[in-house]
Amino acid sequence: MVKYERRILCFIDILGFSNIIKKTMKEGDEAQKELDNTCNALDFLREYCEKIRKYKISTNQFSDSIVISFPWKKDDWELIAVFKSIKLIQVTLLYRYNLLLRGGIVIGNILHTNKILIGPAMIDAYMLESKCANSPRIILDPKVVSEFNKFNNKAKQNGINDNNFIIHKDLDDTSYIDYFNIEESEIMKYIDLKQYFKVLCQHIAANINSTDISIRVKYLWMRNKLKSSKLFLLPEYRDIYRSVVTNKGKEKRVEETEENWAR
Repeated sequence: MVKYERRILCFIDILGFSNIIKKTMKEGDEAQKELDNTCNALDFLREYCEKIRKYKISTNQFSDSIVISFPWKKDDWELIAVFKSIKLIQVTLLYRYNLLLRGGIVIGNILHTNKILIGPAMIDAYMLESKCANSPRIILDPKVVSEFNKFNNKAKQNGINDNNFIIHKDLDDTSYIDYFNIEESEIMKYIDLKQYFKVLCQHIAANINSTDISIRVKYLWMRNKLKSSKLFLLPEYRDIYRSVVTNKGKEKRVEETEENWAR
C-alpha cells in the first residue's frame, strides 16, 4: 500500500523555455547552437540528478522542470546539503548555459519516487513558483526557512560558517536561494567568480531595457541584487559591471537615437 510522506520538496522551472524552443526551430547556425546548448543543459540536469540520488534524495527532471525532495527531519545536515545542491544547479545553469531558474520550496505530503510524483506538496510548490516567485529566484515557504535557520545555527556551533549565503531575505520578506553571493567551497570549485559575475552583468545588460515591462521588472530586480552583493563592494567587480552594463546601456541609447533620426 502506498502512502504520502512528509518531505521538503523543490520545484524548479527554466525561465523562458518556450522562447528558447522557438529559437531552436529557426534555420541557421544560431538555432543549432541554441539547441545544442539546451540539450547540454538538460544532460547536466539529468546527470546531476542521478548523482544526488545516491544520497537517497528523490529527483525527477522532465522537459524544463526539476523536482527534488527528501524526508523532513531525516538528517539535519541533509537540508543544508540539498540547498547547496539546488544553488549549485542554479549557478551552473547560469554560468555554463546562460539559463535562469525560478522555483518554490515547501514542506508537505508527497509520494515521490523515481517513477511516481503525486501529492499536495507538488501543487503547493508549483503555486509558490508560478504565483509568488515572480523574479528569477527560487523562493522558500516560511516553514522551510524556519527549519533552515535551526539547522544553520547548529552548523555555526560546529564551526561551519559558509551557509550564510545560501538564502537571502528579499524586500517583500520572501527568502530565496541567493545566487548573487557565492562563498560555498563546493560551488567555487566549478566556476570562475569573475566570469560568473560577468555573465550576470550580460544578462542584465541584454534585457533591462526590454520594451516588455514584465521582462524589464525581472532584470531590474536582478540589477538591484547584483549591486547589493558582496562582490559589488570590490572595485574590480564594479569595473566589470560598468564595462558590461553601462556601456551596453550607452550603445542602446545611441541605437535608439539613430532610429529616431532615421524616421
